[in-house]
Amino acid sequence: MKKMSSKNNGCLTQRRRCPCGDEQCCIRLDENEEDISMDPSALSEPNLMQGAQHITAEATAVDAPYVGKSFRTDDEAQEYYTNFARKNGFAIRRERSKGNPAHPLGVYKRELVCHRAGVSLPRKTVELKRQRNKKSSRCRCEAQMIIKKNVLKGTSCWIVVHFSNEHNHELLDSEEVRHLPAYRNIPPAVRERILFLSKAGCTVNLMMRALEMERGAKPGHLTFTERDLRNFLQANKGIDRETEGSELLKACKAMRDKSSDFCYDYTLDANEKLEHIAWSYPDGVHAYKVFGDVVIFDTTYRLYAYDRPFGVWFGMDNYGNLIFLGCVLLQDERPASFRWALQSFVSLMDGKFPQTIMTDLDMGLREAMMSELPNTKHAFGIWYVTHRLSSWFSTLLGSQYNSFMNAFHQVYSLENENDFVQQWGHMVNEFGLASDRHIAILSLYQSYWALPFLHGWFLGGLTTSSSMSIKPFFRGFLNAQTRLRDFVEQVGVAIELQNQAGEEATMRQNYQNVKIKTCMPIEEHCSSILTPYAFDMFQKELISSTQFAVYESQRETYLVRHRLKADGGYIVQCFPSEQELCCSCKGFESCGILCSHTLRVLSLKNCFMLPDRYLLMRWRRESSLFPKSSGYNYRSQALRSLSSIIIQESSITKDRFNYVQWHMSKLLTHVRNMPTVDEAISDMETVTSVDTTVSNRRSRARLRKVKSVVEMSNETQELSKTQTFSETLELSELP
Repeated sequence: MKKMSSKNNGCLTQRRRCPCGDEQCCIRLDENEEDISMDPSALSEPNLMQGAQHITAEATAVDAPYVGKSFRTDDEAQEYYTNFARKNGFAIRRERSKGNPAHPLGVYKRELVCHRAGVSLPRKTVELKRQRNKKSSRCRCEAQMIIKKNVLKGTSCWIVVHFSNEHNHELLDSEEVRHLPAYRNIPPAVRERILFLSKAGCTVNLMMRALEMERGAKPGHLTFTERDLRNFLQANKGIDRETEGSELLKACKAMRDKSSDFCYDYTLDANEKLEHIAWSYPDGVHAYKVFGDVVIFDTTYRLYAYDRPFGVWFGMDNYGNLIFLGCVLLQDERPASFRWALQSFVSLMDGKFPQTIMTDLDMGLREAMMSELPNTKHAFGIWYVTHRLSSWFSTLLGSQYNSFMNAFHQVYSLENENDFVQQWGHMVNEFGLASDRHIAILSLYQSYWALPFLHGWFLGGLTTSSSMSIKPFFRGFLNAQTRLRDFVEQVGVAIELQNQAGEEATMRQNYQNVKIKTCMPIEEHCSSILTPYAFDMFQKELISSTQFAVYESQRETYLVRHRLKADGGYIVQCFPSEQELCCSCKGFESCGILCSHTLRVLSLKNCFMLPDRYLLMRWRRESSLFPKSSGYNYRSQALRSLSSIIIQESSITKDRFNYVQWHMSKLLTHVRNMPTVDEAISDMETVTSVDTTVSNRRSRARLRKVKSVVEMSNETQELSKTQTFSETLELSELP
């Protein structure tokens, strides 16, 4: 049984500073908002329901779940059920789960139950040592929601396969339900405020009254009690900000002594205290050498216990996996601090400058970029822009807000700069926002975030409004008790697990069948060179190219226009002898994949293979960061990934199942008859200092989530002895 934890118990909290510069203007973040976790390990689950409707937790958040309802992640499903439970007078918890990160299928089933389900658990403490004898609230309630993983066309989601809302106890009203432990939490922004008030010498009673007034809540109507506040302050008493910096430096030096590839940089203030520090692990430096063309610098989080900005550099590999590059802990958010961070990043990455850096709408960071990286394109990630729109305009526009968001996305997706300027002005006037200071900021810096102004700058396909957050990297590894001296090790654990997930996702993609949709030779040619992720982008462009008409305007120059349009279009220049292609849309320059306009011209000229220069190494299979070696760990991971694909494919029909079962039995017999020379010592991958540190941290069992991953060998062996093919077939059957 797994205890449900609060989402807001981590040590990272999002910054609230608004780019308009007004100290009274803060970015309001939804306390129930969950970061979108890009879980690569979810790409190979068996199909449970082919036609399930995909519904997000934001839509009709209090409607009753039903069988067939779909969610992007299990966290999103839990969030939905939590909202429903709170509205209806009860709380929920996670009960049983099937699978684990070490299992070939991952975690594929979860049971979410009423908080009063089951029977009381036996006490672990001796009766005499109990402080109180509290009666258990569990009464065998059978209300529950069961979800299973489903993969449809390469995209994973979680499907509700069973739902019951029959309770055998009275449900609470809105006043009573908020006192349940599951709904009592201190939001990150409030934690920062509490620490500030505590530093100012305020008593607990005074803090409660001040927070109630600031948030407009009636006495006793905050999301936490006075006791919760006292417990929070008690947990933070052990933090010594004066000495923690030196402890963090010692931890970095120890890591460097164990591995010369671990790199870090730091500065001290006038009092010889730690001011700024940046570091990167060996895998991050190597990843940057291959995929350092576009970098995301996320500075939207702080360590609230230390009141320090925390930034992370990450990017995307050729399989669409997020990759960690480095991180930085700063003293403050002044432009000088950001300048130091950028200088250190380039230094840690052996002096190589990225082509593009995508950041939040931070004017201090923008100033630092102009000073330190003048030749690097600076763009504001669209996900950072859309993240702020609710705080800026939802209250102001009221019922018109949804219409505004639809208009915003339509204008953002325009392809022409003049069209954008014209439609943007029309949208601003339509919603009466001409005098709004936030609209003025977006208008002034439109060349940093608006898609038409970014054409020609390499963005690696990162132009959608999907969340690109650092939170999924560290979820479950950093908490309120994490000290600076442990920070480097904990981040190393998180990154190691993230790299394992990326390696597994890479293997699974390679085992998936690539489906040819057009039967064009050029498509077949690219399918064998590009990664599945990159090939999917290419395939979409190729299919879209069939909608265009081509007109030769002059020698080797063509006008490409959509078949339903009578004007406009794009100019494509094609010089076969020089193998040079150029389109006015600059699609290839933006994402490294030839655009549909160019592909249409190539098909007209009977081109059956793309020139090598237009199949970038960045998107080729051989550029993968994985496998790192061909040793034991790689072989074990490869076999697990292959087995999950075999299970998925062979369970579809009875004939497939019988065929695979017969051959697997023969294969097992053959393998058992092979020599059993132990190569574990000679062929085992060399463990770096970072790996050693990760292993040490895992052995302490501070995080059960980590323990379940690293202790995979025993569980996998036990699974191989007990799990039959009939059990495997049952996993993929329709509920």
